[in-house]
Amino acid sequence: MEGTRTLRAVRSWQEAVPDRGSDSGVHEAMLLTVGALGYERATVQEVADRAGISRDQFQRRFGSKEECFGQAYEEAADRLCEELLQVGRRARNWRLGFRAALAELLRTVAEQPLLAKALLIEVRAARGRAWQAHQRVVERLVPALDTAREDPDALPSTSQMTAGFMVGAIEESLSLEIGAGRAAEVERLLPDLAHLVVLNYFGEDEAWLELRSGDTAAPAR
Repeated sequence: MEGTRTLRAVRSWQEAVPDRGSDSGVHEAMLLTVGALGYERATVQEVADRAGISRDQFQRRFGSKEECFGQAYEEAADRLCEELLQVGRRARNWRLGFRAALAELLRTVAEQPLLAKALLIEVRAARGRAWQAHQRVVERLVPALDTAREDPDALPSTSQMTAGFMVGAIEESLSLEIGAGRAAEVERLLPDLAHLVVLNYFGEDEAWLELRSGDTAAPAR
């Protein structure tokens, strides 16, 4: 699985030296630069320098910062989304699948904080193509989470809106941790976030069992 990842695990700006020259290298440089400096402060020159190309080459190949970030975001977000969905599908049931996918998401944030900041926070400043890609990812995750309602033990009061609220709550929780500089610690949120989602789908008794359950390790990459 590692070989298919858009970005390598990069924890700090000092480590952020992408593969140079190729479009994928420029995409990586864009996401790392935006994750480190913020979308508004990231410049085409900074990205071009980090990618090992000239500003003119960047402009000929991508046209604008917005377009390059949109391409990079779309590629990285789609790949991460597919990885999460695959992890969930491999589990024996919805609850194990959700917990494994959530653990994988938290691990990705902890291991790749620059990428996580670009995908979860800076996309709000970028808008445009990147925001459209973000919304498409949400539209894929919501139905996957919503399959919890197929369980005969699911609360009858749940609806598809429940899944939308839960995806939003998870994203907002991670964004707050990343924004506070605690991306490396997000895996500690696994029990509480799993409890929140199970509570909304299955009620308090099942949620407390979920809270007390041991961490489910994500599949090996």
